[in-house]
Amino acid sequence: MTMFDVVSKVTFKEVITSVELVDLKGMGKSNVVVTTLNGDVKVYEFDRAEKTPLAEQCSLADMPPLAAIAIGDVTGDGVADFVMGGLDNTLRVVVYLDDKLSVKASTPLGSLPTSVSVLNILGNESAEVVVATSDGSMRCYGWYDVALDKLAHKVLERPVFSIQPLRTKGLPYNRFIFGDDSGFFYIYQYADDRLHERARTSVGGDVELLSSGDITNDGNDEVLTVSDAKTLTLFGLVKGTMERIDSIKAPNTVTGIKMGRFWDLEPMRGQMVISHANSNIALLTLVEKRINLETTLRTSKKATESILAIGDIDGNKRCEIVQAVGNSLYVIDFIAE
Repeated sequence: MTMFDVVSKVTFKEVITSVELVDLKGMGKSNVVVTTLNGDVKVYEFDRAEKTPLAEQCSLADMPPLAAIAIGDVTGDGVADFVMGGLDNTLRVVVYLDDKLSVKASTPLGSLPTSVSVLNILGNESAEVVVATSDGSMRCYGWYDVALDKLAHKVLERPVFSIQPLRTKGLPYNRFIFGDDSGFFYIYQYADDRLHERARTSVGGDVELLSSGDITNDGNDEVLTVSDAKTLTLFGLVKGTMERIDSIKAPNTVTGIKMGRFWDLEPMRGQMVISHANSNIALLTLVEKRINLETTLRTSKKATESILAIGDIDGNKRCEIVQAVGNSLYVIDFIAE
């Protein structure tokens, strides 16, 4: 039997706009990072043995409300940075140093950021930033000394709302994927100071959300798309091209997806974790090229939006799910028997 179990619920004064899990101290467990509607960024450590399980480590206040966020080592110092696109049309790099958060650099975009991703497109030690804006532009930045420097600029036909890395066996760098309302998702690559389209795959509906991860253990990422808010379609790399594996219809609007090998299952198989607008979380696996539902859990009786992150937040070598619903944060264990 497999099931989800809520082990902790924490209520905030403000609505949570994003939740990320990242090991900032190199201690083998992830910190819980949340942003709130009034512009605060807060970093917590989790201890399930405590009555108040989240202990605040540091915070950054009075930031512009968040439009998009991504995390990765942009500055090349071995510590993850926060790349935040604000409603003031500005991209900021927030760094963690000496138990403090501070804005290291800011870059005006001219338009509202709709999606941000941190990924290694050059194959070097530090990561680059790819950001899309509401005017249909896509820009790629690299870190040079003390600021983000624009490497490439591409004008797309439509705005983009989700950018994810695409890892391919044998390539030391990432390509990346995104979808739009034309019914396609695209594979792009940076080369020769330009962003190049390498492939496009028909999905059949508006694509506003997608995820990537190697769930078949072949060294290549699969791609899970959400089209028309409820249709989940899984694609895999076959002889150099993306081909459809399976598709299912979600019972409610999908607001978050994660792919990977988070927990040990027998037989071993990768997982897709889906968060719905009504707070329902579903665990899906791939069984003989069919998407299989393993278990579900609804955390809130009244919800219109939910977001999730997955990582080891207590150092027990097992991943937990952290889900934000309104101003509530849920810590969820996965139990497999």
